[in-house]
Amino acid sequence: MAALPLLGALPGTAHAAVPLTCNTSGPTYAIDTAGKLLRQDMPGPGVGNALPAATTIDTGWSGYGRMLAGPAGAFYGIKADGLYYSHRISTTATWDVHHKKISTGFAEFRTGTRTDDITMDRGGNLWTFQPSSGGLRWWRYDAAADDFVDDGGKIVDMGWDRYDAIYAGDRGVLFGRAASDGKLYRSRYDYTSQRWLERHVLVSAADWSDTKFMSSYGGDTLLRVKGNGEVRYYRYDETLGNFPVYNKLVESSGWAAYTSVSTTPDSCRLDSNHTPPAPVVAQEPYSRGSAMRSPSGALEYAYTDSIGRLVYGRQSDPSDFNGVKWTTISGNEAFTGQPSLASHADGRVVVSAHNTSGSVWQRNQTAVSSEDWGNWINLGGAMAQHVVTGKTPTGLLVQFASDADGKPWYRIQQRADVDFMGWMPLGGSGFEGPFTAVTVRDGIQLFGRNTSGVLSTALFKEAGTLSAWTALGAQGVTGTPAVVVYPGYRLRVFATDGNGTVVTTSQSAEGGAYGAWSTIDGVTAKGSPSAVISPVNGITEVLVLGTDGTIHNTGETLQGTGVWRPWQQPSDEQAATEPTAFEYTDASGPTWAYMFRTATHQTRLYQLNPGFARMARSAAPDAAGSPAAAPVFTGLSLPAPPPAK
Repeated sequence: MAALPLLGALPGTAHAAVPLTCNTSGPTYAIDTAGKLLRQDMPGPGVGNALPAATTIDTGWSGYGRMLAGPAGAFYGIKADGLYYSHRISTTATWDVHHKKISTGFAEFRTGTRTDDITMDRGGNLWTFQPSSGGLRWWRYDAAADDFVDDGGKIVDMGWDRYDAIYAGDRGVLFGRAASDGKLYRSRYDYTSQRWLERHVLVSAADWSDTKFMSSYGGDTLLRVKGNGEVRYYRYDETLGNFPVYNKLVESSGWAAYTSVSTTPDSCRLDSNHTPPAPVVAQEPYSRGSAMRSPSGALEYAYTDSIGRLVYGRQSDPSDFNGVKWTTISGNEAFTGQPSLASHADGRVVVSAHNTSGSVWQRNQTAVSSEDWGNWINLGGAMAQHVVTGKTPTGLLVQFASDADGKPWYRIQQRADVDFMGWMPLGGSGFEGPFTAVTVRDGIQLFGRNTSGVLSTALFKEAGTLSAWTALGAQGVTGTPAVVVYPGYRLRVFATDGNGTVVTTSQSAEGGAYGAWSTIDGVTAKGSPSAVISPVNGITEVLVLGTDGTIHNTGETLQGTGVWRPWQQPSDEQAATEPTAFEYTDASGPTWAYMFRTATHQTRLYQLNPGFARMARSAAPDAAGSPAAAPVFTGLSLPAPPPAK
């Protein structure tokens, strides 16, 4: 059919309406009590007009409790034993696929109140939600492959038990009818970026409970069959935030007897692209590596190299650094920046990294302590900054990143050990660089730097709430801050100012205000600091790459004082990356180490000298408050990384 551009606006408004393109007619389908499939073509589906008399295009549809018309001549029907697919060729008015069973699922949406818990959007995506859990999913059947696409079937949001019906309005657009009062809300999901661009926005305060069937021609149109058999037409405009066409009567009676009604969802489309552009993500040749002690006690390492490979290492025995096994897990994809290491509640390791396409990618260990990995999962995002993974107090993983406009986003696991839901927006703007996320008593404390260098913090809670961002004074910083969590959830922050001086501030009590920034003079830093509370003696230790290309270390003279030893240079070895400090437990007990890479991507690791560690563990508290001795390190090379191919 010919495509006709249609523009509409409310009289007197200064806003431009969203451009809408529609076919000359909108196929409308119904199943009658005899099982006939009927068709009526609405003239001008972008404005809503009276429907002509119905014609019968097929018979034998009485077994379907729910029928949904899809795009491009597709039909989906739900019987007691599952989901069926049919396809009609419009040019010949013949069926090339007729009542083909494609799934044993979906039967719960066949009858009763569950028939409104499923809908079809313009992209051919079936959306479903579970009133018992509130979980929302989408599915898409690929007729050519005779299978559902891999990306579908996952929960992309929770909390949809607030509705008793959902209706698709366009590709990724869902209207939800509130179970409590029948009001209509609108949400928009972008499949490419996997972002929720809009969630639960009230669009009509009227009571829509008297709705027997409702579906869309696409383009935010709605065809509503009421309980008395009337048919009403609506069209919403997201730019105007209103309905240019509202409650227009197109049929006065006769539709209540149908057992199912559905419209072709691709008759209209909005001529606007809601997918955010993929940001340009530069390759970072010498980004900091990550290290983590996994729940199994093993040490896990990950880094990206100068050509974009993501290299992962596993050390099963924390006492045997020669036992690190390196694997390049990136395949032919290119990654950049510091990868994020975390562990699921069941102990499996998860690696997340920034693909140079701008998407966040994730890979899960197949089993605890296994050397095998599941397939890469593209988590989308279109993020400008590298992702960081935090963990809530209950053990759910949460990813944080900011987009090209500096706006923060997060995505959280629906429950432990499963996939992440869609990206959700957080408050705030103007952020630059990766966030720092640490687990605290009530959630995850986030730290982010704006384009002026001011550092702010906010508390994220598992329900998706975020406190107001609070600036940590006017101190300007560069890079990514390091944060340590003291017993009692008191925090200390380390950063580098514009002159390369390491600066620090801390709370005096959990949740309290931060004190004035102080400097830790004596070294000019090149990059961001790394910090750790030594499990050997409780001293806060700080490391930084100096402008001389070597690693420098300082620490408190006494626990919790914020008074610092003179900087020491554990080695004159040249480092190409910032250092990463981490805790672990070996055969001698809890200890810590730091690592960096050389210009050839050789990982160098400096562990506490065993003799120093024994001395520090056994040292009795000194009543006179003698300063803690500076740590002594032993340097070694981890096994060489795998050669580039």
